[in-house]
Amino acid sequence: MKNSKTTIKDKIEQIVEYFRAQDEGKAYTALIELIDVLMEYYTNENNQKESDIEMLRELLAAIENRDSVLIADILEYELKEKFQ
Repeated sequence: MKNSKTTIKDKIEQIVEYFRAQDEGKAYTALIELIDVLMEYYTNENNQKESDIEMLRELLAAIENRDSVLIADILEYELKEKFQ
């Protein structure tokens, strides 16, 4: 489980860096990869918590609105701390 947490944390840091640099193409590509990893993590690790589900809903809304600042903030300040 630690390895998947490290992978998720590293991917989040990479995506945030892309968004902050305004490289949205790379950011969204990496975000899709992160979503795949998160789906596997939450399915296999049975780590589904209500707070996580709400945060992921907020992330989805930000993605749908293409709000790159909010996406980066949610990833950096909410999701990343769950994988420390």
